[in-house]
Amino acid sequence: MTLTAERVTAERPRTAPAKRLNTWTMTREAITIGFDAGDGFLGRLRGSDITRFRCAGRRFVSISHPDYVDHVLHEARLRYVKSNEYEPIRASAGINLLTDEGDSWAAHRGVLNPTFARRHLNGIVDLMIDPITDVTDALRTGARIDMHHTMVEATLRVVANSLFSQDFGPLVQSMNDLATRGLRHAERLQRLGLWGLMPRPVYDALHRLAFSGVRLPPPLRDMQHITLTLDRAVNSVIDERLVRPTDSADLLNVLLRADGGTWPRGRIRDEALTFMLAGHETTANAMSWFWYLMALHTEARDRMLAEVDDVLGARRAGADDLGRLPWTTACLQESQRYFSSVWIIARRAIEDDVIGGHHIRRGSTVVIPIHHIHHDPRWWPDPETFDPGRFLQGATERPRSAYLPFGGGRRICIGQSFALMEMVLIAGIMSQRFTFDLPCDLAPDQRVELEATLTLRPKNGVHLIVRNRP
Repeated sequence: MTLTAERVTAERPRTAPAKRLNTWTMTREAITIGFDAGDGFLGRLRGSDITRFRCAGRRFVSISHPDYVDHVLHEARLRYVKSNEYEPIRASAGINLLTDEGDSWAAHRGVLNPTFARRHLNGIVDLMIDPITDVTDALRTGARIDMHHTMVEATLRVVANSLFSQDFGPLVQSMNDLATRGLRHAERLQRLGLWGLMPRPVYDALHRLAFSGVRLPPPLRDMQHITLTLDRAVNSVIDERLVRPTDSADLLNVLLRADGGTWPRGRIRDEALTFMLAGHETTANAMSWFWYLMALHTEARDRMLAEVDDVLGARRAGADDLGRLPWTTACLQESQRYFSSVWIIARRAIEDDVIGGHHIRRGSTVVIPIHHIHHDPRWWPDPETFDPGRFLQGATERPRSAYLPFGGGRRICIGQSFALMEMVLIAGIMSQRFTFDLPCDLAPDQRVELEATLTLRPKNGVHLIVRNRP
């Protein structure tokens, strides 16, 4: 059960001096280590509800208490906008629900909200199931697979079929590599951004150069190739629909018909590309971590398999089954706590503010380290233990902003319900036929490691052995 942070008072923070970190150390590690969910630059933020530090010329404030997070994401949300760390997304995917601000964001979000309402999503469950079944049918018992690659394929096919009513074709096979390279390039740019060396005009110039027809020098050439490949892919999807219109109520038609069909082509392209990328990337990561944790915790997995057998048996899943798989859902929610794909949120203060008695100067970057909050023993007793029971009915109450796998506040991920439905379906359908075990002889470059880019990914993939269910 979740309570709003305002109702939880037992662990309310005391106003005490903020922890301060050494500017030179943070500046050095920002460029040499960059973002890291566990150690290094961000690892130094652990153990304090509010921490102040500087990287070169930028001021940062890290907040780790749910009351403070509530303030930024809910009560004082109008005093904050997306920080510079989102500029790589804006440069490649344009202005969309992820990068837009203010009245423009609210208007576009309002148009798209009905498409992701649960009552609408229940009607497209069958469009999710078919591609999941196809990916499952292609698995062979005894095979060693990179589950992350398999989940990228599954989630991208689900997005293509259910939101765009199309097959993304060759893009499905190349997306894992494109996303990996693109996110790693973005992380390197973010390191420079932490020093204040990548303001918006620099990203705008890179964007113009990428589409200028001029072949950029390495390593910008690879970034240009990725950007142009994705741009061609999404524009081909839009062009196909314009040539062959349909009456379907999918996302693409919603975009094309929004406000009487008055949205500019550029905005339609930007939103479609964002849903194509964000619609599969975070879910593929979440499912990769889920299967890895299931392989490690076989008791939880056995209980899930029993539930799947009891509810689904060997028949085709349906929308009505989603609410009848509480343990499966709890396993997915706990895996998102343990390894949250969205592992950090950053906002820039556009006016002075006060958080828990601490003055926040205009221009400061406020960091919300979700991975740390999800492993805080005050909200998650024995946090390093994988315990899906935390999410069953009657479980211990926790503050609202102690759990943020989809962000929070008005800007919570619009695709939250879509992703949860998709994840339960993937877990249930694949578990009807297979289990997945960790090999005992993994090579060093196949071992599971955290990689903190814009999302929290398995650096070397998740290598598992496919086993038939008895």
